[in-house]
Amino acid sequence: MAIVELVIIFIAFPLLFYFGVVPVPKFIPLVVAFFYALIFLLRNKGFTNQSWKIKNRNLLKGILLRTLFFIGVTWLLTFLLLPDRMFFLPKKNLKLWVAIMLFYPIWSAFTQEVIFRPFFFQRYAKIFKRGKILIVINGLLFGFMHIIFHNWIAVAGATVMGLVWAYTYSKHNSLLAVSIEHALVGNWIYTVGFGYFFYVPDFY
Repeated sequence: MAIVELVIIFIAFPLLFYFGVVPVPKFIPLVVAFFYALIFLLRNKGFTNQSWKIKNRNLLKGILLRTLFFIGVTWLLTFLLLPDRMFFLPKKNLKLWVAIMLFYPIWSAFTQEVIFRPFFFQRYAKIFKRGKILIVINGLLFGFMHIIFHNWIAVAGATVMGLVWAYTYSKHNSLLAVSIEHALVGNWIYTVGFGYFFYVPDFY
């Protein structure tokens, strides 16, 4: 049952949207999956006190260092490869940029992390024997989900970050930590100009 559920949620749904079979906004399956995962976690006491804490100072330091490294790399790539899109969104549509900065951390980053980290790790640990295989499968499926944006950059970037966040969650069991890092990375992507590969409003 669990393996069928995994295939439906993490493989079938992205494929349906990739091929345009389901003519509904992309956020709808995300919301449905989020509440499904949330109900599972609440019923199974998946949210412990540890989920909402960052006890380890090294964990906070790691988030900061990785985020700064990510900012530097993506700024350089945007400057060299996409100079016309550098800070395009805040310059072109400040209101939309502010809205994304405010709502992305909860609307997207947190909801995705609930689904892919505590839900995935608790629900499917028995299948993959929670360890390196579970981390790799989690990161790969997180990247695979981004095929709905129809470009390899979104998939590749999400796969790398998915592996990082899967490892972080597996080691520290902190939903708060991965949600914060996901929010910082996501907000910066939309700020620097790489948001074009993850969300394409009409004015791009």
